[in-house]
Amino acid sequence: MNELTTMIMVENEKTGEVVVIDRLKKYPGICFPGGHIEIGESFTACAVREIKEETGLDIKNPVLCGIVNWAKKDSPDRYV
Repeated sequence: MNELTTMIMVENEKTGEVVVIDRLKKYPGICFPGGHIEIGESFTACAVREIKEETGLDIKNPVLCGIVNWAKKDSPDRYV
């Protein structure tokens, strides 16, 4: 099954700080929050939901800041 996955950058416009999380304990690094877009869900709705689920933050009016598209070699997963 192919799934569409997002990563969301939340920036404090006053300080330039961004929200990052420890996604996996076995992964030695941090990443932006994000996740799979549900069936019938928009990018915007997904961004709001994933940020709330993963950080507890409530965001409003997210805007697209860029698109990165890549696929795993040994998986049907594709990341946007």
